[in-house]
Amino acid sequence: MVKTRAQRIKRMSVVDALCIRSQISVKSARYCKTVSKHLAKLQLAESGKNSSLVVCPSMGKTMKLYSMDAKRCKLSLLSTIDPSQRTPEVFMYMISSYNGIICCVNMIYDEDVENKFCDLQIWICNPITKETLLLPQGTPSFEFEPSIGVAYGSDVSDYKVYRIFCTGKIIPEERGPAEGFYVQEGRFFTKYGHSLAYECEVYSSSTGSWKNIGTVPCLPMSCSLRPYRRTGHIFVGGKVYWLVSLDAPGKILSVDLEGKFEVINLPAYADGLREDEQITEASHLINLKGSLGLLVLHPENMDVWVWKHDGERYSWVFQFKDVVPIKDDELILAVTALDNKIICVNETHWRIYDMETEKWKRRKSPRTGFRNPVVLPFTESVLPCNGGVKQ
Repeated sequence: MVKTRAQRIKRMSVVDALCIRSQISVKSARYCKTVSKHLAKLQLAESGKNSSLVVCPSMGKTMKLYSMDAKRCKLSLLSTIDPSQRTPEVFMYMISSYNGIICCVNMIYDEDVENKFCDLQIWICNPITKETLLLPQGTPSFEFEPSIGVAYGSDVSDYKVYRIFCTGKIIPEERGPAEGFYVQEGRFFTKYGHSLAYECEVYSSSTGSWKNIGTVPCLPMSCSLRPYRRTGHIFVGGKVYWLVSLDAPGKILSVDLEGKFEVINLPAYADGLREDEQITEASHLINLKGSLGLLVLHPENMDVWVWKHDGERYSWVFQFKDVVPIKDDELILAVTALDNKIICVNETHWRIYDMETEKWKRRKSPRTGFRNPVVLPFTESVLPCNGGVKQ
């Protein structure tokens, strides 16, 4: 039978047809139930031309997200997220953003005070469609708040969530830190604690379940500036990166999409420099135009390094140094990068550095100020939270 012209044309979903005929916006398409992979790529390419920032100025009972462009620093309400399955009276915190999908976490509290296991609820959300997805609970973590990192595959619909937790099992061959002294036969001996095993499991959007990928070589550092202290990470170049230590030589932990871990040292400074001229506590990992970057803030200037491959191996390459208008007592609460700009947030202001003009701009914060702020690059999309898009 000879096919008609209509039969030869590939069928389009409702979203495809509407978008092609009327060029509707992302927000107009958010109520459609299915999204084709072709449309998702086209829509992301179009939205990516006007990338902005997604901002959560303060933690609250409901998560209010705002969009902002880095030029004007004017906030526009984007979405309010308050899923019914969230643990009551516990605030959500945004930890990653990619292709219009954000990841948020909140603590789970157990009324049993003798329970030594703790956990986080992990959410995948789309602020545009207002869809939320609560991931299944992972393995209970013993007296250790899990560390989270989110990676995104080459396919627009794929993501992975890495969760580092404490098993509670003692590692017999490893000696823990010194915990004091004891006396035996008139002699003093050091009392050592025991080392516990830490493992990682990964949730994949393609399987919808967790898989244990084994032990980790070291733990992401705890940052007191975040309400969930081990969730700070960046995803760049197919890997998730966490800061491990800022003490010389300093370390970073990474994991790739195959679950392979690697530990790399922070850039080395010349001998003889003062402590505040080397790696400081105000050091931040950033995605610098698709490469792993390190921003080091000093009292009067800043250094920017990039992790580059020279054809044979990766190494830290010094990019530039410039003065900073940030005062010594000015606490930087959040840092990110978008295109040619580095954005720093303190309690009352934005500090934005333009890498092309080599100039800083200062903008006032919202009238309510910042409290546990988060600012991340953002592109509007209609991608579903479960990662499933039609072929």
